[in-house]
Amino acid sequence: MSTVAHEHGALRENLVAALRDDIVSGRLAPGTPLRTEVVMQRFGVSNSPLREAFAQLASEGLVVVQRNRGATVAPLDRAHAADVFRVSGMLMEHVVRWGLPRFVPADVSALRRIALDVDLAYRSGDLVTAFADSDRFGEILLDRCGSQELARAVRTLLPQLQRLVRLIDPLEFLALQQSLQSAVVASAEDQDAESAVVAVGSIWRQVERAVDALGDDVIAF
Repeated sequence: MSTVAHEHGALRENLVAALRDDIVSGRLAPGTPLRTEVVMQRFGVSNSPLREAFAQLASEGLVVVQRNRGATVAPLDRAHAADVFRVSGMLMEHVVRWGLPRFVPADVSALRRIALDVDLAYRSGDLVTAFADSDRFGEILLDRCGSQELARAVRTLLPQLQRLVRLIDPLEFLALQQSLQSAVVASAEDQDAESAVVAVGSIWRQVERAVDALGDDVIAF
């Protein structure tokens, strides 16, 4: 790969990461126009990496690109949210069902350490670190699930899922995450994957209900 191509790719990836974070965090609200000139000026990029970034974010379900109308932040609605939770929950059940029987003691120890890190950050009020550690926990599950295609499918949905869960109270969500992590660690120690599957299904439904309970000013019908 040439130096120019490498720099172009790095610009695109940095732009995608920054815009994804703005959308997932809610700093860019649903329906916000992503005006080409404004974004180019903000990030100091040309039109080519910007078009590619918009295409990538559109493939993640975060941006809508329309011919002659440009790009906007994708809307949020309850029907689509329910679909995201239904599919991601089903996939995560398979992640733990297929992955936990493959775990070795070192894997279980790694999960246990991360779960403790999440708890420490949560108790100290460091929510940024708690969310980052929770993501690390999830990455281990995906890396050990034994299926590249399953892991890829989950990662494809992650930006939309993260956007939805950021709508609810972060302390409430992290408490649910801790319950999930404790259940997964206990199931891994007992080599009881089906208990983890049940826990994933239960907690996923609780998160979905929390999102569905939000007002119409947050998520539309």
